[in-house]
Amino acid sequence: MELSKRNILLFFTLLLAIIIVFFIAKHNQTKKAYSSELNGKVESLRYVGRGEGYLQVKFEGETEFNSLCIVYVGSENRDDLKVSDSIYKAKNSEDYQIYRQDSSGNYHFFKTLKNKP
Repeated sequence: MELSKRNILLFFTLLLAIIIVFFIAKHNQTKKAYSSELNGKVESLRYVGRGEGYLQVKFEGETEFNSLCIVYVGSENRDDLKVSDSIYKAKNSEDYQIYRQDSSGNYHFFKTLKNKP
C-alpha cells in the first residue's frame, strides 16, 4: 500500500477523532460522578489502574462494581476503606464520607476520603 498524502491525512484525522471522542467520554463520566449522589454498604473492593491507591467499590445488592465510586486511599492507608463500611457522597461533591461499624453494630463517622490525591 502506497502512503500518499491523502492516506496519511485520513489516518491522522481518524486518530484525532478517536482521541476527541475518548476525552469527551472521560469528561462526561467525571461530570456524572461529581454530580451523582452515592450511598451504600461496601460488599467488595478492587484496585483500579488509575495509579496506586485507587479502589473501586461494589455496593451490597449490586451485580457489578460501581464505575462512579472510585476512591483514593493512598498506598499507605489501605485500611481507610474496608468491606462492610458504609459510604455516602453528596451531589456535587468529591468527598466520600466513610462510616464504620462498631462492636455493637452501630455505624459512626470514620473518615472523609476523596477520589483524587
